[in-house]
Amino acid sequence: MKKMLYASLFVVAAMLLSGASAMGQNCSKKKLASNEMKGKYDYRGQSMFKEIASGDSATLNVVLYSKQNYRLFVASEQKLGTVNYQIYVPRKKFTRVVKGVKQKTVQVYKKDPMGFYLYDSNGEKIPDGHEIVQDTIWTRETTSINDLVFDSRTSDQPYWEATPGKTQNITIRVHAEKTPKKVDGCIGVYVGCEYSNSSQFIR
Repeated sequence: MKKMLYASLFVVAAMLLSGASAMGQNCSKKKLASNEMKGKYDYRGQSMFKEIASGDSATLNVVLYSKQNYRLFVASEQKLGTVNYQIYVPRKKFTRVVKGVKQKTVQVYKKDPMGFYLYDSNGEKIPDGHEIVQDTIWTRETTSINDLVFDSRTSDQPYWEATPGKTQNITIRVHAEKTPKKVDGCIGVYVGCEYSNSSQFIR
């Protein structure tokens, strides 16, 4: 009876350990970036830490507030291999497009050989029949475009710094390149806002 009880407890413990392992690691507790890389910025607000597999991607949408200094970058565990990231800023593009075309009849007036209108004795234009013209109706079409403002593959800097003139949303897209053997590892998308008190906490 005791052997059966011990065996049951062993199975339960194994299941609990297996479940804990499946839940993944706590990436926010790992030191992925150096203090030199972080600088004097506070990363507690919108940074993201998660586990991804080689060959996978992750996207983070961030709000940058006007007249604040920001530093953004991505750091990862070495076992993931090469991790690239791009930063996009949305922009609205306005295009003048034809909404429709209508036909309408208009009065035609006589003109002299020079192209000037002829007038009768009362000073009125002299009618010369009617003609059908095309009346084009225009409207404005708005489309959203994501402008690429930073690409880690081509940038000379390991981070992107910006001071937006107005509050705006941006998108950070991260991609871990494929490795010969698929591995899981942590990435940190660091979104730092500058502050004056250097003694404050930096994660």
